[in-house]
Amino acid sequence: MQRDVRGSVAAVLVVFASSGYVMGQALARVPAVRDHLGADKAQLGLVLMGMGLGSLLAMPFTGRLVDRWGSRRVVLATVLLACLGWGAVAVAPSVPVVLGILVLTGMNVGVWDVAMNIQGTHVEQARGRSLMPYFHAAFSGGAVLGAGSGALAAWLGIGLGQLPVLAAVAAAAGVWGAMRFVPEVTQQEPGQDQEEPVARRGITRAEIGIGVICLAGALAEGSANDWLALLLVDVHGAPAAFGALALTAFNLTMTIGRLAGGPAIDRFGRATVIRVGGLLAAAAILLVTLTSSLVLALAGGLLWGLGVATIFPAAISAAGEVPGRGNRAITSVSTIAYGAFLFGAPTIGVLAEAVGLDRALFLVVGFLGLLLVLSPVMREKSAGRPGRSALTLG
Repeated sequence: MQRDVRGSVAAVLVVFASSGYVMGQALARVPAVRDHLGADKAQLGLVLMGMGLGSLLAMPFTGRLVDRWGSRRVVLATVLLACLGWGAVAVAPSVPVVLGILVLTGMNVGVWDVAMNIQGTHVEQARGRSLMPYFHAAFSGGAVLGAGSGALAAWLGIGLGQLPVLAAVAAAAGVWGAMRFVPEVTQQEPGQDQEEPVARRGITRAEIGIGVICLAGALAEGSANDWLALLLVDVHGAPAAFGALALTAFNLTMTIGRLAGGPAIDRFGRATVIRVGGLLAAAAILLVTLTSSLVLALAGGLLWGLGVATIFPAAISAAGEVPGRGNRAITSVSTIAYGAFLFGAPTIGVLAEAVGLDRALFLVVGFLGLLLVLSPVMREKSAGRPGRSALTLG
């Protein structure tokens, strides 16, 4: 049977989900890893930062790797190496060794992330509808399932041997999906010379603008995961269980928002959905930080997740449509965005010490305001086509 050159939606969904799963099952066991190493908080923070550092070191080269080898080969290699790295944490004897493992793992995770987004963008463009929010919803769902698997293992008293076992499960799923990837086709504007050197070099202003939008979305998403529960417990005096509930609400509405994001973008246009999401997220953060009511704070957590849901995947889609840049644009935008995971938590932490955690989160509101200013840079190739957003897996 001839292979569908438009690519398999199911294959991309599985690869995104496996990425979220292997990360979620490992991060859920951070306390056990800390106890195994005898690490203090400062050492643990350094170790975890190794992931982001490794990703940012390798991400800029992903576009060239995919141009040369294709996303299929690149994802196959990085799935195996990243899952091997996650599993190796279980047998690492010391903090420096774990740091080295996670830097190397982060390099493969970063390339895996960008390469699967490149394939996802190809499938989205070939099928003529917004699919990227669905792919990122699969990542979120995989992370939730992975974290649940890790929590179950901890509850059952299973040691760190869980890490390589579940990493092998994720690797098998990821390899199955990547084997079904298809070659990317460079998207060109009418009359554009595919070999035009100017279009293949440097970084365009559009990529910088889209990258900042993507960074704002990543910062808003990451700050909720890092600080929302702590804000409610430490600043608003909520019980610890309530803080966990609010964070669960955030992740739930973010997943729902991503599932609804494809049809919304097809109907109203990418820039409009981004602007509404940015406004909603900013209003939600202000509600959570300024209200004294726990009920309103919980509502803010729900709206926060809904607002940020489509920003990151929509920005990746827009990057894939930068004329003549394709894979390189997705690489540039992803690298800019992932800077949020390095500077976001430390910067908010320092500000929180100086002005309080509630006021420190105004930094995120400021970046969301910048998103609104830059939103016209988002291209509108998928707007105005209602009825084209049904998700088919073939």
